Amino acid sequence: MGLFKRRLRWVESFRLQAHAGGGRAFLTVLFWIWGLGGFVLNGASLAGLSGSIGIGTSSYMSAVNLFWIGGMLLFGLGALLATNDFSAVKPAEDDVGDVRITR
Repeated sequence: MGLFKRRLRWVESFRLQAHAGGGRAFLTVLFWIWGLGGFVLNGASLAGLSGSIGIGTSSYMSAVNLFWIGGMLLFGLGALLATNDFSAVKPAEDDVGDVRITR
């Protein structure tokens, strides 16, 4: 069962350092611009409707909203999936940190 076994001890052998590229920041900015701009424009066009709304108007609004949602998915997932540059850093064997021994 594993109830009475000793706890596993992990040994830190290296550190991963992630350096984000410019693509992630660019897609994040596009995500926010597309999201806020589309929200305002869709809200303004919806608020500007008056009178009876027919099939043509509702289908147009649906198409515009689907286009907006598609852009949100594209830029949002693109920003999440944009690759980072990972570099593994392993401390040297004689590296003892910031300890200095003097006589």
